[in-house]
Amino acid sequence: MNLELNKKLISGTHFTSVQDACFQSNHSSVISFLNPFSYYEVAKDHTLIEQVDYYFSDGSLLCKLHNLFLDKITRASFDYSSIAADFLHAVEASGKRIAVIGATEQENAKAVEVLQQQYPKLNIVFNRNGYIEDKDAVVNDLNEAGAEVVLVGMGTPYQEAFSTYIKNRLLAPAVIITCGGFLTQTSIKPDYYHPLVKKLGLRWLQRMVMHKHVRERVLKQYPKFVFKYFFTMLGFKLKKQI
Repeated sequence: MNLELNKKLISGTHFTSVQDACFQSNHSSVISFLNPFSYYEVAKDHTLIEQVDYYFSDGSLLCKLHNLFLDKITRASFDYSSIAADFLHAVEASGKRIAVIGATEQENAKAVEVLQQQYPKLNIVFNRNGYIEDKDAVVNDLNEAGAEVVLVGMGTPYQEAFSTYIKNRLLAPAVIITCGGFLTQTSIKPDYYHPLVKKLGLRWLQRMVMHKHVRERVLKQYPKFVFKYFFTMLGFKLKKQI
């Protein structure tokens, strides 16, 4: 549990203003998203807490627990049930050069193909898989391509670590934003979530049905997260630290 990380979570209602500020900034910024699994992965590394500029909650469970103790926040997630479409439209409209990094080589290529169909004017200048051995070589590729937006889908904590690594090594200001499994999901189906699933807020259930690793997280790790988060935050509150 990390109180500093908790207090860094921003409400999804502010995503557009954060996005616009990052687009206009003269330095690189990193935006990322937390759920009950990724929360503790990030909390282990103080560098990730410090170096990621903006964190949002990508699930209702974390929002509800957070709202019991701290200022109210709403969900923002990089998928088509939340902010992904608006963000990609904004990148397309701005003409900014975007790099797409993550997933396997095949998934990445398919996701880029789908994105180009959905957003014909999206200026994708670089793409590659998320299995990176030489980060400096990728930094060089991004600088050569003049990437102004970098979409990173590697899973936590790898995507945050990579994003913060390139943040201070890019020659020009860039908006670096993580997207978790978005590229893999997009390679499977352009709009991954069933409309009814989105309407009922059951994205976690669809992911559980479709992916074994998600089932393991939800069944084994999420209950531990709820228990630990609630009682740790309650302890902070009783000590009047929040």
